[in-house]
Amino acid sequence: MKFNDFQSRSSFSFAEIKSYARGELLEDIPEGLPKISDFLLLPFHEIESISWDESSQTGRIVCVRRNQIDDWFYSCHFVGDPVMPGCWGLDAVWQAMKFFAAWRGLSGCDKDLEFSEVVFSGQIRPYDPKIVYVVDIQSIEKEGSDFLMSASASVFLGDALIYSIGSAQIGSAFWEKSAEDLSPVVPKRSYAPFEKRLSYQEFLSKDHLSREEIIALSQGGLVENPPVEMGLLPSSLMLGIDAVSRLSLDRFTGAGEVLAFRNNSDLEWFYSMNGGVKPTALLIDSVWQIFGLFLTWSGAAGVGRALGLEKVEIFDQVLPKDRQIIYDVKINKLIRPAGTTDVFIQGDARVFADGRLILSCINAQVGCHLRIRYADYPLKTPMSFGGNLKRKDR
Repeated sequence: MKFNDFQSRSSFSFAEIKSYARGELLEDIPEGLPKISDFLLLPFHEIESISWDESSQTGRIVCVRRNQIDDWFYSCHFVGDPVMPGCWGLDAVWQAMKFFAAWRGLSGCDKDLEFSEVVFSGQIRPYDPKIVYVVDIQSIEKEGSDFLMSASASVFLGDALIYSIGSAQIGSAFWEKSAEDLSPVVPKRSYAPFEKRLSYQEFLSKDHLSREEIIALSQGGLVENPPVEMGLLPSSLMLGIDAVSRLSLDRFTGAGEVLAFRNNSDLEWFYSMNGGVKPTALLIDSVWQIFGLFLTWSGAAGVGRALGLEKVEIFDQVLPKDRQIIYDVKINKLIRPAGTTDVFIQGDARVFADGRLILSCINAQVGCHLRIRYADYPLKTPMSFGGNLKRKDR
């Protein structure tokens, strides 16, 4: 397909999207045209419509993902409770914006920059048939050869709105860092061998967690006969951290801290599918994972769900050459509403790679809920469908 023909199109099929992701759709692709992720990270399967209104300088792209009960992430997010990671909803919005930028010929407009006013009001389960991403392009600003695209977005299951994003941005250059944003140092620690499961009280008294303990928590095997339903970390490809160096909680104020890290390698599974950079959405998901871990460690019963965030700003990207990613998390508030078993936390986070600030996250929120687990996967039951959170009968 010629680039002029590409720009005249108002919809794209799965075969065309896949071909574009692999760099095979266009015969005369302009230099620097934004790309989208491929293979496991291909964000959607159809572009129902893509349009631009010259008079208002606004546009819209509507994308569809055909959900499958055996999509790769359901086996590892979470074991015994499959749910689509909320981060992939965010990533699909950024990817849709990059495709829109390519369609408009905005070379170099390919960097994730910002999300704000992100609200998750539901979830996606294996038996949901399709997910629809509606992205409204609010503006495209140009300064020299640099572009900044701003949009709002909504994600639907049928008629149900499950994610809303007040503002999303991509552009040609990252935000500038503050000189005050210095990476914390991960203290050197000797981690005891993981030779037996912990008691529940031993788990609650931990102030750090080793690589083996993190893996055990992701598999539901860290604590022997827990007296309450315990939340899990994702496993395998979706597990975002290797170890936790510091865990602390002031039970009077509800404030706390977590310092976690992940060792990075050029052999990571995602680099070949995402243009040689780590997907920003995975870093955001790791922040939510740490929040969920904190809730479980604080004694909250149930499983965790990301609820949204006020703002995330991107300053750089994680590359194959980076050796360590550090997550510096401050829990500002732990809330136990009267009359419910639900527990919520709010907090901020910064993510660093080899000392460079990659992103900052303001007022991220995670909730912990009882009796929402879809434990009988892949049976088709009421819990196998998403939408608003539903609880099993006792």
